[in-house]
Amino acid sequence: MKQPPRPRRSRFSSAPEASSTPEVSSESSQGFVAPEEAPGEGSSSDTVASSPEASVSDRPAPSLAQASSVEEKKEAERAARRKRNRELRRARREASAQSPSSGELLNRPLGQSDAAAILGSSDESATADLNERRRERTHAHRRLLLTRVASACGGVIVVCALVWGVFFSPLFALDMSKVSIEGLGDDTTTQNEVRAAIEPFASVPLPRLKTSAIDEQIAKVRLVREVNVQRSWPRGLSVQIRPRQAILAVKDGSSWALVDDQGVTVSSASTAPEGMAPTTLPDGDQRAQAAADVAAIWTAMGDDLRSNITMITHDGQTISMTLTNSRTLNWGVAKDNELKAKVAAVLISQRQARNYDVSSPVHPVTS
Repeated sequence: MKQPPRPRRSRFSSAPEASSTPEVSSESSQGFVAPEEAPGEGSSSDTVASSPEASVSDRPAPSLAQASSVEEKKEAERAARRKRNRELRRARREASAQSPSSGELLNRPLGQSDAAAILGSSDESATADLNERRRERTHAHRRLLLTRVASACGGVIVVCALVWGVFFSPLFALDMSKVSIEGLGDDTTTQNEVRAAIEPFASVPLPRLKTSAIDEQIAKVRLVREVNVQRSWPRGLSVQIRPRQAILAVKDGSSWALVDDQGVTVSSASTAPEGMAPTTLPDGDQRAQAAADVAAIWTAMGDDLRSNITMITHDGQTISMTLTNSRTLNWGVAKDNELKAKVAAVLISQRQARNYDVSSPVHPVTS
């Protein structure tokens, strides 16, 4: 009788010694009858069968029932493995759900645990989780990029709003009611002229207002000698003015024009005020320089010498003076004024003469 093939031994099956015993019992249950033996022989055969030193050839061949039993065991083991794999995959998904989010991982360097949370394990069952982590990381990159773009746009909008508010809005526009003018005293006429010069700059924001341009406009006012304009935030101006001061009395027909050291007429009077130099100035471009020369000479003189002068004449080149008692004083050019003033005062007080010449102060001449 042909025997069935012997089943392949599984690595999960029990030891051969353990499986041999039930196989014998199964075979005896199917009608196998052993020959009767003597009482003494039965015990010896049992001893041989149970002995581990028995040869393989003495064991009976496995039957069909034994092969089917082995197959059922293998199938049960495969089912158990599939069940364990499903449980492992479920456990991985739960662990990945509790791992740090991709947005948090992008804000710090990746460690081994974070890399494992993003990339997943090397098992084939983690492929779906790996793709999901990659998609999450891509979305996190996009969100980060959009956040940065939105922040940059917001910053640009804020800067533009500030620039408009400071340089173009009426928030810092010049208000004429907040313009203060100092230095003119009670001269309301000149104050009104100064305000009229500032008027074209009204409603211009102070950050865009050029104070130098305002200085130029105010300097055109006749009685303003010097001006200093400063911004007074948020909407005003502070104007400091040095007015012109008359120092010369210039004969003008029947009246006297009161002139400063730049030849500008400040006011007029019917008589020459006391303390001012009675002067005759040339017209045209030489007037300003001539007024400056005469003012410098008048300042260098003492009161004794001034009291003897009735008229100072400047012809554009040299200076001559008319003294009391029809005497004359030739000054020459406007140089060495202090020395000339001292020499002239000594000559007039010590020598009686009709003409005094101090054009060369180290060699004065009288006649």
